[in-house]
Amino acid sequence: MPKGNTQKPIALILAGFDKLDRKTMIKRKKQLIEAYDGDVIYIGKNKFLQTLAGKPVIQYVLDAIYHAKKHGKPLYEKIYVYNDVQNFTDAIDTKKYKNLTVLQMKQSVGGHLKDFYFNYIDYGQRLDIFFGDTPRITAQDVEWINHEYDSIIGKAKDYRGAIAHLIYSIVEYQDVAKDTWLHHRMKVIKRGEHKGKHKYFVGFDTFEARIGNSAAIIKHHSIDSIVEYQIIDFFYGLRKALSPNIFSRILYYLWRTKNFDVIRQVKQRCLEEEKFYRAVIDVIERVYKLDLSNFGGYIYHIRNNAAHWENDIDSPKDLKAFRAHMEK
Repeated sequence: MPKGNTQKPIALILAGFDKLDRKTMIKRKKQLIEAYDGDVIYIGKNKFLQTLAGKPVIQYVLDAIYHAKKHGKPLYEKIYVYNDVQNFTDAIDTKKYKNLTVLQMKQSVGGHLKDFYFNYIDYGQRLDIFFGDTPRITAQDVEWINHEYDSIIGKAKDYRGAIAHLIYSIVEYQDVAKDTWLHHRMKVIKRGEHKGKHKYFVGFDTFEARIGNSAAIIKHHSIDSIVEYQIIDFFYGLRKALSPNIFSRILYYLWRTKNFDVIRQVKQRCLEEEKFYRAVIDVIERVYKLDLSNFGGYIYHIRNNAAHWENDIDSPKDLKAFRAHMEK
């Protein structure tokens, strides 16, 4: 954060969901059922307000952020959440949270971030982003990751030497496996060239990973275009790369920009992190005709309580597993 800016960071909880027309809904469900071995993913439903041990799923996340402290004072100046306002306020007593603002969801993840970025935050201000379906995170987890981001965002440089004003988190298989509640995500490929690799994890050259459901940005002119064109949806789509249409689209963009080496790595499930990062930047610059020479992003590996950040609720099967653990 630039010198002189003493504002506390703001927290944003993303908890929107797709409201699709029937034709698109059927198509999406078919793709996701194929990608997730028959597991029906929540589409068009407010999964965040499903009850878990007597509380809506999202309230666990909200409580963790609200009770997080720094030097004995609230960590975040303000907390914002995107969801359906009426349903949210019917399910949760928002008067208990003095610094909470509930915003009406309208669009995709990228659309919500764009709306927030250009309307609710000042340049130089820090925003920590959370997802509303990770009910295992605690106030201590929030304090920890905030502290980790402190030493990186606006200070560290990416692989190209640009200051990072955006952090995107991932978790490695070995860190998640120690403490997962979602064992059905640990399936291993049984046949073919990828035998022994984990089906629902992205394969890198030295590890396998999933999204860490946490990010941070500092509003800065170098990321304006990233937000304006809702390119966060492209990054977010990578975690759904099991879906055939998204996987094909990624390969198409890599082919179009002549990133043939990375295409080979994708097919072999053996990505090199630096080359992957550079290829994504290259794709965005060429496809969207943007100059990202000053843009800096940082891929952060969560190692502390990693499963708390990865164990999100994508399906009724996930929710059932969570409820069983809560009962214990």
